[in-house]
Amino acid sequence: MKNSKKDICVLGLGYVGLTLSATLAQAGFRVTGVEIRKEILEGLKNKKAHFFEPNLNKILKRIISNNSFKFYDKIPKYWNGNTYIITVGTPLDKNGKSRLDLIKNVSNEVRDFIKKDDLVILRSTVKVGTTRNIVKKIIESKIKNFKIAFCPERTQEGKALTEVKKIPQIIGGINFKSAVEAKNIFKKITKTNIIVSSLETAELIKLVDNSQRDVYFSYANEIAKICDELNINATEVINTGKYKYSRTNLALPGPVGGPCLIKDTYILNESLNSKKIKPEIALAARNINENLPQEIIIQIKSELKKRFKKIKKVSLLGFAFKGNPPTDDTRDSMSISFYREAKKKFSKSRITIYDKLVKNEDYQKFDFNKSKSINESFKDAEVVLILNNHKYFKNLNLNEKSKLMRKDSIIYDCWNLFNKNKLKLKNGVTYSAFGNK
Repeated sequence: MKNSKKDICVLGLGYVGLTLSATLAQAGFRVTGVEIRKEILEGLKNKKAHFFEPNLNKILKRIISNNSFKFYDKIPKYWNGNTYIITVGTPLDKNGKSRLDLIKNVSNEVRDFIKKDDLVILRSTVKVGTTRNIVKKIIESKIKNFKIAFCPERTQEGKALTEVKKIPQIIGGINFKSAVEAKNIFKKITKTNIIVSSLETAELIKLVDNSQRDVYFSYANEIAKICDELNINATEVINTGKYKYSRTNLALPGPVGGPCLIKDTYILNESLNSKKIKPEIALAARNINENLPQEIIIQIKSELKKRFKKIKKVSLLGFAFKGNPPTDDTRDSMSISFYREAKKKFSKSRITIYDKLVKNEDYQKFDFNKSKSINESFKDAEVVLILNNHKYFKNLNLNEKSKLMRKDSIIYDCWNLFNKNKLKLKNGVTYSAFGNK
């Protein structure tokens, strides 16, 4: 009989689940993946991921071919392993509350298979108390003697396959035995594994990690807005201020989006619903970052009104939520907000968006007008907005591209990718950046 400790069931093959499955299979585990989305399973049949991640398709080809990774739309009847890892999403609903229906669904599925002393690991980002009060309660309606732990995912898209092996893995167990068993799995792939005092501690660490990054970026964005008002270069202020001065550590300004930073502050706030305290700094930071598209579009419209009687074309560059490391992930991208704000403020204009990595389905999903090429984006546009920091955009020859635009048009760069003083734009086109008008 096969050693069941080598068999792991990963429930949810989105970004987190698929990269983890690939890593576990490479480490010698036999991984059974469960995913209800048909398009993801169809892609896996062709040994391809549904998102861009360096080297992932190469690994999938190998682990699917050697049968160390198999995938289904539900746990197969013959499954006899003893470890379940839940990685399903927890998106926000229309009221800004995290959806737990997917976690409840897979917890019920696990309950139908679980045996005495099996281990359940929750890896999804959740409000504090979810592992104990939801997952554990669902499963223990069938069996009492099982182990459960919360082990948050902490990798960055575009670097997940390397970071999962380097970044310390946080492990919180319902008891010490559960934590040790979870550690025994993760130590096969991760160099440093830290057991914390409780499930709730591990859950909070993940929320604090992402909320503080939101605060970190929001302060840079606040500085950029201040610099715009004072006609000072924010990039110069930030880079010079922190040069060889360890007590200053500021990010550069820019749109803050993605499936983690957008929602985790709200999940942290939700964790405190029954308490007397709110994460006021984190919520204020989220507000600053969320308002950025509206404020920038209003600023651009005000400037364009001085130059044109009629705005015919507004072009956006960058659809994915970030450009470095590169990704094709558009979930909670701030570009979506920029596009929608542009549609409102330039209701009679043609709005286009271009991103060389993003799949056609994403443009169709949001009913966005895709630009066929970078040159088409610039051609006859009154304004071109650079919305992510992909190196492709950073390497553009703006001097040449400006020739394609209407006379006296604007290139607006949300990421300060170019040195304004070194540009020699043609056709009366001007360059403006966030925090550097």
